[in-house]
Amino acid sequence: MSNSPAKMQRRFPREAIQYGDKRIPAAKIECSKCGSVAYHPDTGLNDDDYFRKKGWRVGRGPAADVCSECQKRRPELKVVQMEQPQTPKVEPPREMGREDRRIITDKLDEVYDDKAGSYKAPWTDAAVGRDLGVPRAWVSEVREQFFGPEGGNPEFDAFIEQAAPIIAEMKNMANSLRIQSERFKELEPRISEIERMGRRIERELAAKRHSRPDWHRKRLQITSSRRTALATMPGLLAQLDGDTA
Repeated sequence: MSNSPAKMQRRFPREAIQYGDKRIPAAKIECSKCGSVAYHPDTGLNDDDYFRKKGWRVGRGPAADVCSECQKRRPELKVVQMEQPQTPKVEPPREMGREDRRIITDKLDEVYDDKAGSYKAPWTDAAVGRDLGVPRAWVSEVREQFFGPEGGNPEFDAFIEQAAPIIAEMKNMANSLRIQSERFKELEPRISEIERMGRRIERELAAKRHSRPDWHRKRLQITSSRRTALATMPGLLAQLDGDTA
């Protein structure tokens, strides 16, 4: 006799159906996909086995029952439309207007030396552009059209030549100080911990020095008494000799 547990049979709802000239009860199964139904009148088979023989996929509950036709159909794939990325609009560069040209010309009249054919110290195309808040290219265009070459500025060139190595050294020093500052921040907690440990050890040693045990004091007293007795012994011996004589 087999000891394997009996297979649990699914319980289906039952409805009365017309079977020949009479109505009989039958088990009902409904497709969870399309809603079609099938019935099983009493044929001697379990309802599960009967519906499976008819091509149904019988699940643990009604939500998993699927008819044979729906099993043949391929699942519909949903096509998700990808949004096309919008190309950012690039604003065209602002063009130099008549008023811009006039302002640049007035400034160049002030800072450009026509006789020397160059800027007055310490002006350059870039410096004029920064001062007026306009692109350097505009300044270069107006200068070349109405004044002349940008030219070298001897005083400014000499300043740059002397200042460049100093500025570079200052940048290196600033970078070194930044690195040392970051390193100090890393070591600061460890330094504080070592200082706290040192103070704690110092307090413990001081407490031991000021609290010697009683046996140590008694030993010192006994040693002192012995020394006193040894020091007075010769006199006592001499006195005893005198008395016996």
